[in-house]
Amino acid sequence: MAIACLIVLTIVMVVKTDSLASEHKRLLVQFKMLDQESVQFQQITYELAEEFSQFLLLQLGAARRFSRMPEDELYQFEVAMQLIPTLCKEISGRRLSFKAALQRALKLHADIELAAFEASVARHGRLIPGWQKQSFGGYLQMCQQMYLLTKEHSHKEQRPGQAEIAG
Repeated sequence: MAIACLIVLTIVMVVKTDSLASEHKRLLVQFKMLDQESVQFQQITYELAEEFSQFLLLQLGAARRFSRMPEDELYQFEVAMQLIPTLCKEISGRRLSFKAALQRALKLHADIELAAFEASVARHGRLIPGWQKQSFGGYLQMCQQMYLLTKEHSHKEQRPGQAEIAG
């Protein structure tokens, strides 16, 4: 009787082991597919970040010519927009927090200290909500506001000139 129980137990364990092995293979295939999708998603996100950065930089360049904002702030705005793709890579690829990624990006690609950058953001109330989110999405919103701020300062200078042309 004990031998029969051991044989049944052995058969059950073999069947269970085979079942677990096939489940393991299925999960490995599923993991590889998800990993490939993740890599593709990261690549697409990075490409979109590059395009968004270039779009904002072009708009900033056009508004910058007529802006009355201090040149050092305009430079920081430009650097912030240039860093969008780098931040995207740092956050998604290295899995860094937003603040650590920004600090690393500023150190690698610009001669701006994080404290100086934060002070520049604090001077303009409309930049603060995006900054306070401490996320990549908040950073993108802040960069959009940087462009709009520059554009608004440009329009203020253009209006008197437009009145002179019309008059």
